[in-house]
Formats: sequence, structure tokens, C-alpha cells
Amino acid sequence: MDRRRLWKIEDHAKSVYRYRLRSIFAQAFDKQIQPLYDRIQETSDIRDLQVPPLDNQPIQDAYQRLYLTVAVPFAKQKRRTLRRQLRKGEEEIFEDLIYEMTLGYLRSNVGDMIVATGDTTVELIRQLLTELTPEILDSGMGGGEAQTMLRDRIQSAWHEAKYYRTERIVRTEVNRAANWGSLEGTKSLGVEMNKVWMSAFVKDSRDPHKAADGQKVDLYDDFEIGGEHLQYPGDPKGSAWNTINCLCGIYQELK
Repeated sequence: MDRRRLWKIEDHAKSVYRYRLRSIFAQAFDKQIQPLYDRIQETSDIRDLQVPPLDNQPIQDAYQRLYLTVAVPFAKQKRRTLRRQLRKGEEEIFEDLIYEMTLGYLRSNVGDMIVATGDTTVELIRQLLTELTPEILDSGMGGGEAQTMLRDRIQSAWHEAKYYRTERIVRTEVNRAANWGSLEGTKSLGVEMNKVWMSAFVKDSRDPHKAADGQKVDLYDDFEIGGEHLQYPGDPKGSAWNTINCLCGIYQELK
């Protein structure tokens, strides 16, 4: 098995989803912060400005769209491919099952990520207000002029922060969703198989991930990666260091 070639083929498929989903998360971040811009307009003295409750629903919707867009097709494709290889009978109805499984995965594993995303946004806003408010007031601006300057400066800083956050989330979550979907599609066949770790070997690959290339375990067992036990690359039970921005993949072999 040429793992490097197989990884490139699979990563190309993932890259299509990364491209499509970047704009979804960028728009979600803009909607999330909109209550702040509304509050700026309502506050006559920017020294009195407090961070308002933000709207996390757009972020939640973006995560759900990502997982249903990525995990479901990867699960279905893996199941179809393996069924052909194993010469099993006619395809059974699987789409409704994997759809519900994906929603269950979201409820169990992604809620904390959404909360953390919201908390990070609040902290970024507080830092910006702490830095920008004195600077604007020291320049002699006040009233509506100060409001406009604060809004414009926050928008500029937010645009840059949003870009990096979007890239990190989409890269991490597309890979996580695809690997989880691929694994669930394989499990649905009920065939004894092993799974094999495919390292990405890109510029910023972690040494433990590169060292794990070719590690083979039972379909239901954990890989041991950097001292942690992961069901698949990106498994949320792993630490942030071991999962964020990971591009590794998996494939399956008959026992």
C-alpha cells in the first residue's frame, strides 16, 4: 500500500470541502460579533461599552453544516467502496442511519468546541476594547466620531483574527469529520478489519504523527499517538496539541 499516494488522494477530496466551508465559517463569525457593533452604536460614551451577549447560533449552524456535509459523504463512500471490494450484496439503506449518527456525534463532541469558540471571541473583543478605547480617547475623539473609529478598528482587527480562526477550524474539523465518517462507514459493514494510520508528512506535521505512519490496530482499538489513545486522527478525546490542524488519515485492511 502506497500510503503517501493514498493520503494525497484522500486529502485532495478533503481540500474540496475545506474550500467550500471557509466562507461558511467566515460568515458565521461575522454574524456572531454583530451584537457588538449594534452595542457600539447604542453607547454614547465608548468608555461605558461592555461586551454584549454574542450570538453563537451561527457558529453552531456552521459546525452542523460542516459535519453533515463532510462526515455523511465520507461514511457512505467508504461503505460503498468496501462493499464492492468485499463483493457483498445490494447496498442497504444507510443514509438515514449515518445522518442520525452524525447529529449524535455533534451533540456529544462538538458542543464544548462551540462554547470554546464563543469564549475565545469574547476574550478577543475584551482585548481589543482594552487596547483601542484609551487610544481613541487620547486622540481627542468623542461621541459619534469615537464610535465610528472604534467600530472600524474592531472590524479591521476582527477580519484578520477571523481569517486565522476560520482556517484552523475548517482544517481541523473537516479532517476530523472525514476520518470519523470513514471509520463509521467501515464499522457499518460488520467485517473484521484493521485500521492503519496515514501520516500527512506536510511541513508542519508533528513528529509523533509522522512516527505513527503505518501503525495498525483493530478497527475498534485505539492508536497510540504521542502518548495518547486516539480512535482516528482528530479524535476529540485527544489533546488540542495532538488534534488541532492535524491532516493525517486512516485506511482499512481485512484481517
